[in-house]
Amino acid sequence: MILSAYYLRAHTYTMVPAHVREDMQWMADVGTDNVCVAVLEQDLAQGWHNLDIICQEADRLGMKVHAVPSRWGGIVSGAPKVPSAFTANHPETWILDAEGKTVFSEFLGPKSSIHHPATREFFLKKIEELLTEIPFAGLIWDEVKLSALPDFSPWARKNMPENAGFEWHIDRTANFFGEMNSFARSLRKNLLISLFVYGWLKGYPVEGMAKTPELDFYGCNGRPWRAADKPVRHGRPDSALLDCGPEFIAAAKKYGKHGLLLIETHDYQTNDIYLVDRKLPEVLALDAGHFIYYYYPRNLENPDILMRILGGHLQKAKRLR
Repeated sequence: MILSAYYLRAHTYTMVPAHVREDMQWMADVGTDNVCVAVLEQDLAQGWHNLDIICQEADRLGMKVHAVPSRWGGIVSGAPKVPSAFTANHPETWILDAEGKTVFSEFLGPKSSIHHPATREFFLKKIEELLTEIPFAGLIWDEVKLSALPDFSPWARKNMPENAGFEWHIDRTANFFGEMNSFARSLRKNLLISLFVYGWLKGYPVEGMAKTPELDFYGCNGRPWRAADKPVRHGRPDSALLDCGPEFIAAAKKYGKHGLLLIETHDYQTNDIYLVDRKLPEVLALDAGHFIYYYYPRNLENPDILMRILGGHLQKAKRLR
């Protein structure tokens, strides 16, 4: 069982090394193997010294650091919720819907098509900068947007067979990230590479994305319970790992990968925290090879209570496995 901590946007602007050391000690004490840091395009120009300090402090306690490319091209998640600078400056790459309108989010802006050569070159360039400047041991493609989004931009239509279904879009997305993985491994041979998608996906997107080449871990994100345990909020049910996790783990194994589950613990109220206490052991007993938790996630009523509960369960699961 590999255990990783999502340490997103902590100390990537204001750097307090003593605080980083305290955080790292907590992670190491519960058995964390990897610290995962979000990397925006801008961080590679103006924040790499901060990232290097995090890597040094993790290494001091025997942990590795994995990079989470964040908002690159608007087609992966990570943190924070901002538009991609590359995409904003390259409108010729923007993804269009079937009616020819730009796919646009109020907070995240447009998204770049993987079929446009400029997008491919951007990803290759940023991966090279990422793995040349900073001693990352792993790469995590967070919540790939194209697993749920067809692309009808001119560059996609140029390659698209007549009457192509969504399966074609999924296959091209898997191939694109496979190419990026292969290039990353050419720069760092022993790099551990993970990819996950939305836990609410069903059918071919689950299976098709599991085919992504040069991938060690594949899976989904979701809440650590069953959907039946928690009423619907925000007008839709949350992805629940005890419901969707087994399907993703099975798909990963079918295509020679290990399963991955990201335990989502942000936007919690107090009652959610005690539901985590009851249900998290069941999640950690699932047959995934890689579990990721949030180290002090955002927007909680009682974050310290959650982290005490979370830490206890993680430490116990790590000992047992």
